Amino acid sequence: MNVHRRSSLRYIAVAIAATALFAVARTSSGVSSAGIKTARDIPYIASGGDPPLNTLDVYSPSGAHGAPVVVFIHGGGWKRGDKSTGASEKSQALPQHGYVFVSINYRLAPSVKYPAMAQDCARAIAWVRANIGKYGGDQNSIFIMGHSAGAHLSALLCTDTHYLTAEGVPMKSIRGCIPLDGEYNLTMDGPRPRIVESIVSGAFGDDPAARKDASPLYHIATGKGIPPFLIIPVAWRIPSVKQSNDLAAALQRANVQARVAPAEGKTHATLNRAFGEEGDLPTQETYAFIDGIMGVRH
Repeated sequence: MNVHRRSSLRYIAVAIAATALFAVARTSSGVSSAGIKTARDIPYIASGGDPPLNTLDVYSPSGAHGAPVVVFIHGGGWKRGDKSTGASEKSQALPQHGYVFVSINYRLAPSVKYPAMAQDCARAIAWVRANIGKYGGDQNSIFIMGHSAGAHLSALLCTDTHYLTAEGVPMKSIRGCIPLDGEYNLTMDGPRPRIVESIVSGAFGDDPAARKDASPLYHIATGKGIPPFLIIPVAWRIPSVKQSNDLAAALQRANVQARVAPAEGKTHATLNRAFGEEGDLPTQETYAFIDGIMGVRH
């Protein structure tokens, strides 16, 4: 066999091996060993936007049909973070419990200013409602969850309902809101540590009217279709508990189901990071909240 023929055969063998490895890798990223189907980096804006940031990931139980959908909005002070932040446990645990889990990105300050972050999140949820049936989810059983800045945005979308309705999402399709240790009153009256105030100011500025407009607390009223809330602050963070209690009280006055479930033994970071771990109490509280609304009995 001549040198050229041996080289050609070696090239073909390498190419076949590489193709096989690529196919295995692609398959393993598509379906986990737990039977969870994964689709990553899906753009939720048809044209324009920011391609890396206007994307989402979908994790669904194998064989799911008409499953509840949990959309997660990451934190990071409205200026950093990613849809992978805090999603590792959630993306496995929630599908194993029978939910479709969606983690979204959105544009961040200072590249954009409020209300761009909320508008992006609303567009992501509009994509979910239009497409989640292909992934085994129920378009009319959407729960919005977020941590920190994402908790604020989740609560804002569920109280300032014009964001979702502007994108064609009926509020009756949003079945619940689960904010984790967030800010719900961004005005100067809102109780918060000085370091948190500097973060809020950096993202929303200091104009009192703009800060009030960005505050979920000031958008609560009867007859808006606001969904039930499960609000989970870190128990020892007194300002966070105060903001959570104020939000819950305002919701209850508007005849909206709302409960505060302070998380004991957590920090702001571990509340998010440990969510989905076996035996994690905030996770169990969330399962009970969603399953109760969906009429699931255990």
